[in-house]
Amino acid sequence: MRQEGNKSRFTGLIILSCCFVFLVSISMTKSMVIDFVNRFGLIPLTFMAGINYFSAIAYMFIHIDLTHLVTNMFALYSVGITLERNIGTTNFSIIFLLSGIFSGFFHSIFNPDSTIPVVGASGAIFGIIAVLFLFMPFTLTTALIVPVPGVVLGLFLLTVETMALISKESVGIAHDIHLYGFIVGSLCAFIIDYDRALRGLIIAVVVLLVIYIIGFQIQGISV
Repeated sequence: MRQEGNKSRFTGLIILSCCFVFLVSISMTKSMVIDFVNRFGLIPLTFMAGINYFSAIAYMFIHIDLTHLVTNMFALYSVGITLERNIGTTNFSIIFLLSGIFSGFFHSIFNPDSTIPVVGASGAIFGIIAVLFLFMPFTLTTALIVPVPGVVLGLFLLTVETMALISKESVGIAHDIHLYGFIVGSLCAFIIDYDRALRGLIIAVVVLLVIYIIGFQIQGISV
């Protein structure tokens, strides 16, 4: 696998771009912000009608409030710096963009009548988390504030997002986009280095089984 030194140029560029767009948005009036989001956010109904395809990329750089921006940029920095140095800027940037674009695309396919704009880099970020999960399962990351191995981060987020999607909690958050991004990122990992991704998947399955067995034993003892 080709690596490109110790640089994390793309991660830094995305963070700066998202921060710049946010600073521009908070200088706008409320009506201007609404127009801005409706124009550059991903709206499934208009996207599926063939209108504003550019929004499939633009929506990733828009964040609705400071909490949204900070949480996404913190996760991107925590995972991106390490992963980009490991797999190279070219691979990293392609995975990031494809995860963001296709997660928005799949969201539109399964919600074709929705007029609710989707914004944020979460789908793309989940894509690179998936690669960390498969390629660097034992590398510590602070994406959850507390340092945890990549395999734990991936399993935890998959569980949380799947449960949130099934229970339909957290209204206003497109949990399906997170999962689509994770799937796209995983597929990209297998395309880039099948053997490495397969080893990561096997490790994840083993860790999941161990967690299940420990949980089962604890439950048995408590009963």
